[in-house]
Amino acid sequence: MSQSENTGSSGVRFAGFWIRFAASFIDWTILTIASWVAQLMILGVVYWMRIFVSHSGGGTGGFFDAFNPLWLQVMNGILYLLLSLPYYIIGHRRYGTTLGKRPFRIYVVDNSTFGPITLRQSVIRCLGYAVSYAFFMVGFIMAAYHPTKRALHDLIAGTVSVRRTDGNL
Repeated sequence: MSQSENTGSSGVRFAGFWIRFAASFIDWTILTIASWVAQLMILGVVYWMRIFVSHSGGGTGGFFDAFNPLWLQVMNGILYLLLSLPYYIIGHRRYGTTLGKRPFRIYVVDNSTFGPITLRQSVIRCLGYAVSYAFFMVGFIMAAYHPTKRALHDLIAGTVSVRRTDGNL
């Protein structure tokens, strides 16, 4: 798609599907690594507490043998959620972007004013990700076909993702 097709009548350059996908991949990677690190730290404390309480060094088996795999998956999902909520809400509200969007100069702005989004919009947008994920990620894919490149969570929150050039929209 050419740049002119990504530019609205107001001269704003909208962030398209593929560039947003690349940015999301970076965000997902950051959050996944952070949740793994947090999980390993928590599991390490629990494992060493078990050894300390049992007073026998060899009775618990290996580190990963000491935990139920299903519980590990549930715990990782909960940690990912607990880390992603402030990551996206604070990132979009305070900075207008995330660590994944920043290299591509993608910023989330209010759809009507193209100014910073409110805390309410940031929370609704973040919770709207769940709706966008539902039904095989159709809520994200629709950004490829929407005239202003808005995904379902953008429509719900009244936001739009734009690409800045030299500090301007």
